[in-house]
Amino acid sequence: MPNRPQVTELLDAAGRGDADAQQTLFALVYDELKRIARGQVRRSGGKLSINPTTLLHEAWIKFARNDERQLSGSAHFYNLLAQAMRQVLLDIARKHATEKHGGAYARTELTDSLEQAERSIDELLAVDAALDKLRACDADLAQLVEWHFFGGLSFVEIAKARDVNERTVRRHWDMARAFLGDSIRDAAVAG
Repeated sequence: MPNRPQVTELLDAAGRGDADAQQTLFALVYDELKRIARGQVRRSGGKLSINPTTLLHEAWIKFARNDERQLSGSAHFYNLLAQAMRQVLLDIARKHATEKHGGAYARTELTDSLEQAERSIDELLAVDAALDKLRACDADLAQLVEWHFFGGLSFVEIAKARDVNERTVRRHWDMARAFLGDSIRDAAVAG
């Protein structure tokens, strides 16, 4: 992960309108963001028609378009980029789930096996709905899920960003997972 004080300095300069600082910031965090995007695409199980580079660039565009916000450090920056990646992935998942794009039909490929394809798009949409419920109850736990699940940050990185120990982050992760699991199961039973 890039040097957080340097990222924070560049964020401050970019916030003051320094275009060079924004370009330097992008170059500095590019490899880390690409790693995060690769993890997101890998988690989709190949069901989403996006590659890591495109995901990263789409998320950066979403992030860069919003000039009105004030960033309060590198943790806030990574949180906003995780949210932007989540939004890009959800937009693609929703598009694939529509009738126009064959959402009512199961995709079948001819292979030697007859295994059922993963339901990663449906799972992504279910996680998003459950995450909205979690945010209404506990915004910090929802942020933790975004950082880890959508942003790809490790528990160690999240602990550093939140200035807590890793055990605390893992304990909060377990609580968030339990809440999300219950919420997803409840939605499946109701649906």
